[in-house]
Amino acid sequence: MRGCRALVTGSSGGIGRHIALGLASLGVDVAFNYRTHPDAAAEAVRVAESMGVRALALPADCADREQVRRLVEQAAGRLGGLEILVNNVGEFAYKRLRAHEPDEFDRIIAGTVGTTFHATIAALPYMRSAGFGRVVNIGAAGAEVAIGGRREGPHLAGKAGVLSLTRSFAIEEARHGVTFNAVCPGVVEDRDLTRQEALGHMDRGNPVGRPGTSADVVDAVLFLCRRESSFINGAVIAVTGGWQGYLGPVAHG
Repeated sequence: MRGCRALVTGSSGGIGRHIALGLASLGVDVAFNYRTHPDAAAEAVRVAESMGVRALALPADCADREQVRRLVEQAAGRLGGLEILVNNVGEFAYKRLRAHEPDEFDRIIAGTVGTTFHATIAALPYMRSAGFGRVVNIGAAGAEVAIGGRREGPHLAGKAGVLSLTRSFAIEEARHGVTFNAVCPGVVEDRDLTRQEALGHMDRGNPVGRPGTSADVVDAVLFLCRRESSFINGAVIAVTGGWQGYLGPVAHG
């Protein structure tokens, strides 16, 4: 993957930052995206550059389709191309459906399934030109069965739409050397918890018995971005430890 160019949306912090730095650790030049935390994005760039790759931070509100299009064009222009796109950003509001104002609902949909569509459309010409591309979309646990949930309705609806788009793009673009897959994380409460640290924590609500970490999600994303993963297309990988919210609590004997 050394020498590839990547854009990770929503990557100034959290899981997105870990994904971008994971790509950088493999020699991928990476564009970080931020909306409200330029200092955090600048620090992430410094960490990536210390790994010997080119890195830059680009501002954009990914719920705005024109800003998304410009984000992709700027990333590709400044890096000299774009082979990897990770659609990580996802708008969220924790409230019941009836409490959402129309504009808020529209923003959440625009910031999930909308940004995935517009970023992908903008990135495809660069990937088709290269004859190689990897698009990894970040979903949510249960999105593959269109799970419902209290106070998460619009977000979950958007993430279910992200998976449908993933599979549709996978069918249409595979002949151009571009694959589309999705990673659906479970709950990752501490985004900076290492896997080794997680082994020392008990999570009785998860079949694996420990909390999930950003590293678990990163490993799945990096696997899907490899050139050798060219026959994996339209797949959805649940990174949940076996937990699925729609199956109810885990029974421990």
